[in-house]
Amino acid sequence: IEAARDEKLHKLKELIAAKCRQPINPGNTKVLVFTAFADTAEYLYENIAGWASHELGIHSAIVSGRTGGNKTNMPNLRKDMTSIITSFSPLSKERTKIDESLTDEVSILIATDCLSEGQNLQDCDYVVNYDIHWNPVRIIQRFGRIDRLGSRNDVVQLVNFWPNMELD
Repeated sequence: IEAARDEKLHKLKELIAAKCRQPINPGNTKVLVFTAFADTAEYLYENIAGWASHELGIHSAIVSGRTGGNKTNMPNLRKDMTSIITSFSPLSKERTKIDESLTDEVSILIATDCLSEGQNLQDCDYVVNYDIHWNPVRIIQRFGRIDRLGSRNDVVQLVNFWPNMELD
């Protein structure tokens, strides 16, 4: 299927745009999108990063376990996982103690389950499961990246994309 005809992709873009234009917590445009597959993460990044920069004025990044799979459209940001997630969640990662020269932030982070455990990303308040993992514990772990002690958000939200009923 081509991106132009991909309803699931279009719905994701609608959710991101609505969230950024009317944040659930004042000023918070952070969106964390999880997918189980590196190929899907690449597809989403290719179809969202340019659009989000042009339409919403925000930066995007991808983190996957694949070699060379980390990318961002922030020109001055290194492409390693630590730099990307620190720019996505600068308060919880204490970015000012690491590099005071970085001021731009990643607002959309697309990730595989390499980020589903052990990361403090509570600057974000909105997690999207683009696909549902076969293990329900994975869903809890994904949401646990933002639903953490120390969050400054009053509300956090989880959005799940369910498989099409006709899918066998």
